[in-house]
Amino acid sequence: MNKILLVITLLMCVAISGMAQRSNTFPQISIGGEFGLPAGQTGDIYGTVLGVSIKAEVPVIVPGLSVTATAGISAFLLRFYYTGPERNATYVPVELGAKYYFSKVAYLEGDAGLSFNQNVDYPSSKTAFILSPVIGVTAPTNHHKHSIDLGLRMEHRLESHRDITQVAVRLAYRFKI
Repeated sequence: MNKILLVITLLMCVAISGMAQRSNTFPQISIGGEFGLPAGQTGDIYGTVLGVSIKAEVPVIVPGLSVTATAGISAFLLRFYYTGPERNATYVPVELGAKYYFSKVAYLEGDAGLSFNQNVDYPSSKTAFILSPVIGVTAPTNHHKHSIDLGLRMEHRLESHRDITQVAVRLAYRFKI
């Protein structure tokens, strides 16, 4: 089993390193869907997180570095067996960040911003600070005019009486503007 995983990992590395250099000279927009799993105490109440987001990426002078702005909506859905007072929760995160391509297609990203609570009877504040570190890859399509973006992130909504945390995968279609 370990040999199979090693071979798969090596093949993926060769495939990624063989792709053409990603052009980081034009602003880009990506629109994507998200699927997340609540982490920590959040996972005791919520079973899944579904969302959509739009992200703008603007390159800066440093090669491989971009400034990002992200907005979206995330719905935390209760576990089927949960019988407590909580209900499904909806948040609208708005974040600014930086994305750095450390290889031809792989990147690290750090986002921070505000998350706005859309729930009427929510026991905490309507606005909270949010942090989201991301690691991801891009795969060019259509002769490198567009790309598919796949990112894995851990999102923390920092509230006064608890933190809402999720680990999410974002699959997005990205195009130049």
